[in-house]
Amino acid sequence: MGPFVERIRALPESRTVFHLTGPDDYLVHVAVADMSDLQRLVLDEFTSRREVARVETRLIFQQWECGPLLPPSPSAQSA
Repeated sequence: MGPFVERIRALPESRTVFHLTGPDDYLVHVAVADMSDLQRLVLDEFTSRREVARVETRLIFQQWECGPLLPPSPSAQSA
């Protein structure tokens, strides 16, 4: 883990940090109070870092929980 990930993990707004393949290096899931808080976070904590070349934001409108990650084991099905 490098200094960028350590810094992002230390931010109180950070919920999860993902290291990705493809054109984007990281996905940071954050929770903020409002748009001005998001703007402050992006400008002060992300784009001000020399290793950050680009930031994209996405808003989550709704979330649904899904089933278990893996199917039940065969021993659990026979019980």
